[in-house]
Amino acid sequence: MLLYDFRVTCSVSSKAANYRRGIFSKIFRSSSNCDDEVEELNKICGFENLAEEICAFIYKTSSKELSMFAAVDRLERITSSELESFLTELFEEDYGVQNLKVTSLKEITVEQLSKFVERSEYLNFYRLSQELKLNYRDNSTFKLTETLFKDEKLSYDQVCRRAKKLMADSSFLDEIKRIYSEDNNREKFFGHPVHYKILAGNHGAAMDMIELLSNALFVNNRVVSQRINRISNVTDCCFDEVDLENVFRRADGGVVVIETRGVGDDLENYATSYDEVIRFVTSTVLKYQRNTLFVFVELIDKPGFARNFITGLQDDLPMIEIQEGAGSRQQALDYLISLKKSSDLEFYSDEDLEEALGEKLTFRASDIHQIFEKLYNEGLKNKIYRAYKSAEYVKIEDDDIDKKDAKKKLDEMVGLVEQKEILRQILSSFKVQKMRREVGLKTKRASMHMVFTGNPGSAKTTVARLFAEILSKEGLLETGNFIECGRADLVGKYVGWTAKIVRDKFRKANGGILFIDEAYSLLDDRAGLYGDEAISTIVQEMENHRQDVIVIFAGYTDKMKDFLERNEGLRSRIAFHVDFPDYKTNDLLEILKLMARREGYEIPADAMKACKKIFDKACGHKNFGNGRFVRNLLEQAIIKQSKRILANREGETVSKQELAQLTEEDFQVNISKLYLKDSSKIGFAFS
Repeated sequence: MLLYDFRVTCSVSSKAANYRRGIFSKIFRSSSNCDDEVEELNKICGFENLAEEICAFIYKTSSKELSMFAAVDRLERITSSELESFLTELFEEDYGVQNLKVTSLKEITVEQLSKFVERSEYLNFYRLSQELKLNYRDNSTFKLTETLFKDEKLSYDQVCRRAKKLMADSSFLDEIKRIYSEDNNREKFFGHPVHYKILAGNHGAAMDMIELLSNALFVNNRVVSQRINRISNVTDCCFDEVDLENVFRRADGGVVVIETRGVGDDLENYATSYDEVIRFVTSTVLKYQRNTLFVFVELIDKPGFARNFITGLQDDLPMIEIQEGAGSRQQALDYLISLKKSSDLEFYSDEDLEEALGEKLTFRASDIHQIFEKLYNEGLKNKIYRAYKSAEYVKIEDDDIDKKDAKKKLDEMVGLVEQKEILRQILSSFKVQKMRREVGLKTKRASMHMVFTGNPGSAKTTVARLFAEILSKEGLLETGNFIECGRADLVGKYVGWTAKIVRDKFRKANGGILFIDEAYSLLDDRAGLYGDEAISTIVQEMENHRQDVIVIFAGYTDKMKDFLERNEGLRSRIAFHVDFPDYKTNDLLEILKLMARREGYEIPADAMKACKKIFDKACGHKNFGNGRFVRNLLEQAIIKQSKRILANREGETVSKQELAQLTEEDFQVNISKLYLKDSSKIGFAFS
């Protein structure tokens, strides 16, 4: 259903003076005290036409014109002349209306309509929304946001220019080319040949792409409405929702955006809680997919219930994936300037915006939106509401290392001297190859894939994440995306699912690093199972994406060796091997001091000596946990300190120094005793 706001002017014939012919004269003569007259007109052109293609209602009157809106239930836009014919036919003969003209015709959202009606003296929005089935705005199981993109007749070249300003990915440009192709019949709307999945870093970057895409579709009669309905904050109770179905139904001819993030940061660990939601939304999407365009937005770092949802739809719903783009520093600055011009940030100069980019060389579109939001918030405080410039704000102290760039963070990590040097050599190699390409010299298309081996807690994941950030900042990787996964994230439940899942992971990691932890778990006991399918697809995608994705396999040293020996295809594509040995006692002590300082605790010398004994014993055992062991020890010590301080101290004042200090006694916890026993003994003991 399309909604329009417009104005009506007309004159009234004076040849006959019966009651009906005097209605319009009374309304224009005295816009107040004419409730009965307007109610009659709304009945004729509105309520009696609810089942027809067009119904219209007066919501405001004046001495010069009528303010009206129309609800159009067809897959075609309406014109001013059509509305003039519709109203003239209803009012000309019985009401003596002449020279009826419709002006200021524009499409509106349901929210805009509600505001018009809620301020009206003549209409009740509750009744009207019930009649038009638009009573779906307030629902606790999902959030609905409506926007209208501009009615611009953009050419193919204009769309491409705007897309490049958004740092659009090739997948976006390819789809624009298909939309404008002369092979398409563009006379009218026939239905949707495809729907879309958008993969982006945040909502802002996704919506920029969706608005431009929708405009291109609108110009080519692929959508007939400018309204974009965005569904977000979907809870695990959003099933059998009549409101959601009505959104889909009333969006025919338009666009529905569904964000798959869901509600809750730990959603992936509880994915089954969304099973009913996925079944309901999937069936409802398929029910309305012919006339309503669906765009599914998956955020790179917070995919939510995307995996099962998209997998369940892809066999029945033709879908094209469009990825967020990335660009150079100059492209990023141009993008940021365009965001400034479309907002109220005119008090920032272009030089201010360039400074806000920092030292990075490559940017994702979502990076620009994050920078923009930060500037906007700072502008409110420092430029608009200056009284708050010097106000004190709630602040949680964090360690300075969190503010440092990735290279400094890596340099300051405890130990890992050889590993850091290997990574520096790899970085230098990448830089030189880039320099050669820039000056036109021949470059070797070397493989960049790696293996990180070592026990849990030896910093493999942390180092890989920092390395992705470093490569992105140096302009050696486009996006710096870091996608971490294991067997459970790569192997599907059914035949044919696994290959699609693996390819999807590579798409998410585009321009960055795909980190596969415990990669040897992909090996199956028997050939031909799903793990083998995952490995063969990984090998194929490593070749397909050798220039834009770095794959890092990680796991125990011995098991990774066996894993690579059993698969020649993988082994031949590994360029670098970085081994992470277990930390020694002194390293663990340094890590402990660093972790404690970040948490605001001090450890005196006698407590450090006790910890040294604990670490000496732990280091003598295989697979003891490394950095994770230190973290767990510290957490248990903090808990024990809390119990010690509160014991028999009710009502007493505790000093800041006492609250901040961990004693030797605090470290006598369960985990500290884990490796103190003689591991050579076997059997049972009773006490």
